[in-house]
Amino acid sequence: MTAAAATRSKASGKPARWRRVGVIDVGSNSVRLVVYDVRGRAMQPRFNEKVLAGLGKGLGSSGKLNREGVDVALAALSRFASITRAQKVDTLYAFATAAVREGSDGKEFVDRVKKETGIALRILSGGDEARYAAQGVLAGSPGVDGVAGDLGGSSLELARLTNGKYDGGSTYPLGPLALDTGGSFNEDKILARVKEALSGSPELKKSGDIFFAVGGAWRAIGTLHMEITRAPLHMLQNYEMRAGELVGILDDLMGGKKNADLLQEVAKRRAATIPYAAAVLKTVIELGKFKSVMVSSYGVREGIIFDSLDERERLEDPLDAGLDGLIADEHAAEFGLALADWASEASPYTLNDRLSSAACRLVDIGALLHPDHRADLAFDLVARAPLPGLTHKDRAALALAVASRFKKGIKNDITEKLLDTETAAKARALGALMRLAADFSGRSAGLLKQAKLTCDGDTLALKVSGPYRALVSESVERRLEQAADELGMDYSLTS
Repeated sequence: MTAAAATRSKASGKPARWRRVGVIDVGSNSVRLVVYDVRGRAMQPRFNEKVLAGLGKGLGSSGKLNREGVDVALAALSRFASITRAQKVDTLYAFATAAVREGSDGKEFVDRVKKETGIALRILSGGDEARYAAQGVLAGSPGVDGVAGDLGGSSLELARLTNGKYDGGSTYPLGPLALDTGGSFNEDKILARVKEALSGSPELKKSGDIFFAVGGAWRAIGTLHMEITRAPLHMLQNYEMRAGELVGILDDLMGGKKNADLLQEVAKRRAATIPYAAAVLKTVIELGKFKSVMVSSYGVREGIIFDSLDERERLEDPLDAGLDGLIADEHAAEFGLALADWASEASPYTLNDRLSSAACRLVDIGALLHPDHRADLAFDLVARAPLPGLTHKDRAALALAVASRFKKGIKNDITEKLLDTETAAKARALGALMRLAADFSGRSAGLLKQAKLTCDGDTLALKVSGPYRALVSESVERRLEQAADELGMDYSLTS
């Protein structure tokens, strides 16, 4: 099925807004199946399984796929074929990367997979990998500039991102399996080899400030960085690390002594490959003169799906699409949209329009939780929700606004470390307005329209339509006073 056809409804021929998509990724080190519920440009994984097959082990010396790895991969692919049928997958994308591409018996392996499992594997070129990795990064972080790098078992793909577009890329034989020649890790030799391979890289000559790191080994390094630095929000997507600080940690990982116990605890299965991944990342940072490294949990798999979307869907804000998928209750969705419009009257004094709208749409996410714990639970739900297009600071502000809709004075390690005083105050003020609106209207979009909110910087005013004056209870007036207090203003209530 072509990429264009994959997004079409069989019945109508129109773009299918919601569909179930499976992606099988046969890499040099692992074989993985991810099944996504795709809603517009939002991709929410519902099933994710990985098998370490090691197809590329020994490829550099033998020129062939690892024999034991082939057997493991075939068993995994047979299982994955059954799972995709059971999950009623609408579209299946199955591809193989560097090991199958470079192995002299790669085509034989693809033919055997088709015969034994029914899965038709597409062998991606290095250019394909670079482009899809870039598309994956853009799917989760639209509009960015910099360089995306996808480190697989046998290869590294680098891609330039310019004004939120893929701007060319290349592949390099620098995966851990390609660098490991069977001896012990020699830091100086490996660094020299990587530097030689990347010294002429066009992607690193005009690189930009941010390097977007894709791939399991670099995600493991991101997890280690979180542990070592005691990051407040343990979430890999868009986790940003200062390059200078990270290089010191990479030196330690290559040395193999410092943080060895933590490495075994956090990334036991990848412990042997981490020094090679650290050497590649350090060289990329130094040659590209990057200021920061941002982990992207979106990569080739998500890039292939993103590439299959029609132009309208690719131009959507991924946060809006993610909210559509997360908020299933139609009543809650209707009230959230009405609330976003209502609260926009105070927009100069709360979060930016994008985050304010998202917070309002999430107003009911904790409503059914236990009242003693709903504020804290709502905070955690929003901070870790599968919503793309958010930095960690964005997540903290969004979560604080939603939690403040249930309780005053929310403060925790995440808000204290990620938010400045002004942003935190704006988030709490927005939460107080959300609470006022919910209490006044009983979370009804129709009733909320009967209360006009205005905010001039000095006074927060609520004007209620005469026939609906009875909706203004003592509790509602108290919520208005609290919202004004959060904004540092007086308040006025009229009808």
